[in-house]
Amino acid sequence: MASDAGLSFKVVDEDSVQRFIRSAAYNELIDFITHLNSSVVAVEMHPLDHFYSREDARRSGHAHSEQVENILLISRNVQNVLTLVKRMDKCIDLCPPIKQPTRFGNKGFQLFCDEYYKEIDESLPEILAQSGLKNLSEHTFQLGYYLKNSVGNRKRIDYGTGHELNFLLFLFCLNKLQFFGPPDHKHLVLVLYRQYLECVRRIQITYTVEPAGSRGAWGLDDFQFLVFLFGAAQLSYNTQIKTDDIEKKELLELWAPKYLYFDALKYISMLKHAPFHESSQMLYDISGVETWEKICSGLLKMYQAEIIQKRQILQHILFGKLIDF
Repeated sequence: MASDAGLSFKVVDEDSVQRFIRSAAYNELIDFITHLNSSVVAVEMHPLDHFYSREDARRSGHAHSEQVENILLISRNVQNVLTLVKRMDKCIDLCPPIKQPTRFGNKGFQLFCDEYYKEIDESLPEILAQSGLKNLSEHTFQLGYYLKNSVGNRKRIDYGTGHELNFLLFLFCLNKLQFFGPPDHKHLVLVLYRQYLECVRRIQITYTVEPAGSRGAWGLDDFQFLVFLFGAAQLSYNTQIKTDDIEKKELLELWAPKYLYFDALKYISMLKHAPFHESSQMLYDISGVETWEKICSGLLKMYQAEIIQKRQILQHILFGKLIDF
């Protein structure tokens, strides 16, 4: 039986932040991120609708396709979670923005949240049961909490890197439960996280959600962080694409379908019309770093310092059972 027993918001002051940083759970999370980074080095993206589980490949007649077998085949567990993440799109369709006097923070987002929360409550127990692993049901509440909070704050109608962290914790906990294995790791980034990214971008645009804790041009991005960390990992040891190529518009168009970093920059260029060095000063400065490996290493340190070591973010994270200290 899933419940919130033993779960609590444990980060209340700087002392509790430091205890978390020194904990085994913190080290496990950093190891998980590092493994995800390693899994996508030199792996290009493919259209999301080209991925199949083995079972779906058989049903669609692709079971013996070498391309599907070598590149586009995903596990059933990844496929099931992908389906649940994609249901955000259906919920957005069911909950269009409402007419209201204010431009930002459309309250249609709250209706979307209600609809998607129901999808999670109905589908997640079945997904866990289909894995065949024992005792997963007792973690349904905690897993569902992270996924629900990954779409933004229902009350404030905002979204930021803390919500993105909740999606990472959702994947981390499933991996810890052996729901995913090492062969799945590249798909956690290039399929599940990427689908999540597409959905939350649509949420941000549809409901004009406010950026939570944004530092504007002085921050990495208004909403996301992991797309740049994973994107830099993906490009590590790539001698064809230079770090300062991000300033060339024609290369954004060329590489965006294959690389997360360029996809993110293309998306920013669609939203912000000021010159890149003005609208995204930190990303512009990072382009001066010599190699993608150094960018990746620096971004991981920055992610720790700015996200998972920050009381303002950690105070909203539910701890216990799967992530405890």
